[in-house]
Amino acid sequence: MNFTSRIEGLTATIGLEGRFTFEAHPGFKACTREALESGPLERIILDMEKVTYLDASSLGMILLLRESAEARQVAIILRRPSPAVMNLLEVVRFERLFQITD
Repeated sequence: MNFTSRIEGLTATIGLEGRFTFEAHPGFKACTREALESGPLERIILDMEKVTYLDASSLGMILLLRESAEARQVAIILRRPSPAVMNLLEVVRFERLFQITD
């Protein structure tokens, strides 16, 4: 899995590319921690357009990020999930917990 990140104003955007599995945990944690500790933010956008696969551990990582972000009053937005990824997000009802945008 590859990660990119940029911060513009009060928004951090983290780009995810590839298979989002347990092996991605160290990189995901480092990237999201850096964003959360970078200064005041209103939102973190996870750009999921290039994610080809999610497993249960990646869903857990996103939930843990949500907890950390909520403690700092930062919203998490899931952006542009592929149809296959969106199907999984709907099955686990992530739309109840996250804003999901095109």
